[in-house]
Formats: sequence, structure tokens, C-alpha cells
Amino acid sequence: MTDLDQAAVLQTRVSRRRASRFQINGYFFFILPGVAFVLALTLFPALYGVYISLTNLNLGYVGSSFVGLDNYVRFFTWNDLGLVARNTLTFVATSVILQVVIGLAVAILLDQRLIGHRLMRSITILPWVLPSVVVGLVFAQIFGGSRLGIANYLLSLVGIGQMSWFADPALAMAILIGVCTWRGIPFAVIVLLGGLQTLPRDVYEAAAIDGATRWQRFRYITLPMLRPIILICLIMGTGGALNSLDIPLALTGGGPGNATELIAISLYKQSFLQLDISYGATIGTVMLVANLVLIVLYLSVLKPRRRAERG
Repeated sequence: MTDLDQAAVLQTRVSRRRASRFQINGYFFFILPGVAFVLALTLFPALYGVYISLTNLNLGYVGSSFVGLDNYVRFFTWNDLGLVARNTLTFVATSVILQVVIGLAVAILLDQRLIGHRLMRSITILPWVLPSVVVGLVFAQIFGGSRLGIANYLLSLVGIGQMSWFADPALAMAILIGVCTWRGIPFAVIVLLGGLQTLPRDVYEAAAIDGATRWQRFRYITLPMLRPIILICLIMGTGGALNSLDIPLALTGGGPGNATELIAISLYKQSFLQLDISYGATIGTVMLVANLVLIVLYLSVLKPRRRAERG
């Protein structure tokens, strides 16, 4: 290769690098307004909430002052912290696991393209379309403790006496988990169904020719290839359940007593009932840290597999 040819090749490489940099900068230019808008609605309120948590701001008083970590000391020495943390952990873990498991089963069923699968897809997303507060109020009426409650009316038809559904702590938590799971399943179905439809069919055909059963194809092909999608469902579901307020507040309000009180309900009560904005911001900051820790844990589960695949 002559010097002229080498110079032409070098010039071509430089031109390609400049073009790729220009293309990347163009992408950043187009997404910059969206990124700025999201940061303005998320990052600034989060940082401002951290600042408020370091003060004694109360809507019942005129001024406020800096108190440092006093609100955090108050939170971690809170008498009901253990109960609320246990309720939140039970609610989040159970509802998220049920959403992913049931959502995966429904997604696999809808992916079979059976008769009426288009209609079933439309019906599946209905719970997600309904407003959360409406869902909570409707189920509160269904499980009402009087004769007007739909569940008690159905029980009376088979000769069973009326029940006080929300008087029993375990039953109230079970109903709350069931309703929030029913509300969250459609999102998991949509995400997992989209993931299933992107899986290569030739892999399944080759496995079937080799004699693999349906369970073996599901265990060794579907689950490993859907692993990133499942983790996305776990991250989104965990964040939604941890920050869930509308359905728990409309359905149980944290009762009976504090048996179903979640961390989000405590934040609401402190901020808008007690008007203690600084303490509510403290609870919100703790929830933010918990969300970030859980996201890092989920991503750490995904990272080793990616390294293995690259190696």
C-alpha cells in the first residue's frame, strides 16, 4: 500500500469518527429536553425533600430552622417502626412475587395465540386502566362488613354468616395484597409478553427436535432468556409497591389498628394529617434510599450473567 493509499484510509477513518461523534451529539441534543424535564420533576424534588428532612418545618407553625439529623433519630427510634417495616416488607415481597409469577403464566398463555387471544389481551389490561383510588373504594365496598357488602351477600346465599373482613389483621393484609396484585398483574403481562414475542423460535424448534419437554424448554430456554425482562418487572413492581399509597389508603387506611400500615401511609399521615412536613420528608428520604438499594441489588444479580455471556 502506497503512502497515498494509507493517507486516504486514515482520512476515511477520521471522517467516520467525526460522523459518529456528530451522530451521538445529535442524539444527545434530541433527548436533552426530555432528560432535563425528567430531572426537574425527580431530582430537584428529591434533593429538596432531603433538605426539608434536616429542618423542623411544620405547616402548623410559621417558621422553621435547621435541626440536622434529629428527624432521622426520631424515625429510627420510632416505636412502631418494626411493625410498619414488617408490614411493608410482607406487602412488597408477596405482591411483587405474585405479580411476576402470575403475570408470566398469563403472558405464556396469551403467547400461544389461542382462539380469542386478542380479546383476552384487552381484558387482561383492564385492571391497569382503572384508577387506583377507584379500585380501592370498589373492593372496600365488596368486602364491607355489613349486609351491603357484596362478599357477605354472596356468602349469605350459601348459608354462611356475614364476616368482618377488615377486623382480622391477617385477613385484611391478605385482601390488600390480593387487590394490589390484581391491579399490578397487567403491567407484568404486557412487559413479559413483549419479551416472549422477541425470543427466537428456532431455538425452541431445535430443542423440540432434540426431545426437550415443555417444562425443559421453559426452564432452560424461556427463563434464562427472559431474565433481564423479569428483573425489569421486579424493579418496577418493587418501586410501585413500596410507594403504593392510593389503594392501601382507600381500602384499609392502615387498619385494623396499625396491622396494615405501610411506610407510604405513615408518610401521608405525618405530612398531611399531622402537618409535620419535615418528618414526612424524612420518611420519604428513607424510602428513596430503600428504592435505590433494591435497584442496585437487582442490577447486581443481572451483572454477573452478562459478564459470563461476554466471556
